[in-house]
Amino acid sequence: MDERLKEEIKQRWKKCADEAAARGFDALLVVGQGAERAGNIKYLANHQPALPGHPRRFGFRGRGLALMLLPTAGEPAIGVTTPFYERDIAVRDVRFANNLIELTGEMIREKGLQKADIGLVGMDILPVALYWDLVKELPGVKFYPADDIVMNIRSRKTEYELEQLRAGAALADMTARELKEILRPGISEREVGRFICASLTANGATGAFATCQSGVRSREPYPNDGMPCSDKLIEDGDMVHMEINGFYNGYQIDVCRSTVVGAMSREQERILNICLEMLEKSVAATRPGIRAEELEAITGEIAVSHGLAANHTAAYGGPGTYLGHAIGLGVDEPPCLARGDKTLLVPGMVLTIEPGIYRTEWGGCRIEDEVLVTQNGHEVLNVFGRRFWE
Repeated sequence: MDERLKEEIKQRWKKCADEAAARGFDALLVVGQGAERAGNIKYLANHQPALPGHPRRFGFRGRGLALMLLPTAGEPAIGVTTPFYERDIAVRDVRFANNLIELTGEMIREKGLQKADIGLVGMDILPVALYWDLVKELPGVKFYPADDIVMNIRSRKTEYELEQLRAGAALADMTARELKEILRPGISEREVGRFICASLTANGATGAFATCQSGVRSREPYPNDGMPCSDKLIEDGDMVHMEINGFYNGYQIDVCRSTVVGAMSREQERILNICLEMLEKSVAATRPGIRAEELEAITGEIAVSHGLAANHTAAYGGPGTYLGHAIGLGVDEPPCLARGDKTLLVPGMVLTIEPGIYRTEWGGCRIEDEVLVTQNGHEVLNVFGRRFWE
């Protein structure tokens, strides 16, 4: 493992342990699951659990999960459920067992924490049945919700993390430039998706993923048929929106571009310009101290003023989930840029701001940039393609 990353992870342990101690906990027990919910374990151990599936069956307890014990004083330990786990785990004490609950009990007792107060990080991941097993295994331990400890620390990116996110954003820009050159009537959505993934991968990204929705399919935030890209051929005059997704050194890439292929109608141009106005004004308002929900309120007011409230986000009666979210090792990290999320933005947060207009007669669009909250305002990490139709 890179020495810089090793030191980075040690600093993360210290921050988490200090916060846990300040709350009166003796340790944190951190849960990670599979590829999609590995964020906290990836952050603290550089480990991604494998093979999620049957977490509680026969003699298996916790398959597809990992449990990391982080004492407020002392070295951490981690339990995994696959014997072929990555060897580059940051924690020195790595243990494998088919029964992760018994293994966790063993780790906790060895460290003298069998009567401790332990903050549980990952209550939204750990199945109820496994939690009951854990309580039965450790009757003297008191578990308390502590998800916010790690997530709050994760939300403020370090310089190391910002380097990865900036590099990922640059890869997305490279792909967008190349993508603009190949878009034409007659190309299929599936070909566009393959091109995005191939371009990202060739430029150094991993786990590339793309969506391409054109014409009628562009009207939905995500296609009702569940197909991110279909065999549909893009026709002259089709509105199209495309997601450019992947990872760079484990950090998320999440950018969306929209355009009209071929001849563009006046209404399509109007919709694209309104969507762009939403992005520009919400980005311009991004700064420390503003609440996450206030950014969606800005785009919502624009939608209302143009009679497009029902075509925007759920808060305004539309089909879109929300305006955006934070990213890092995971996608859809908090805060959410949505009505009800009163999180104050702080320097170091990296947001994806992705206003969309959907279900119109002429199609739908979404434009998304990655935006860093700085000490004095913000920095847009993407530099190409907002006006993809020009």
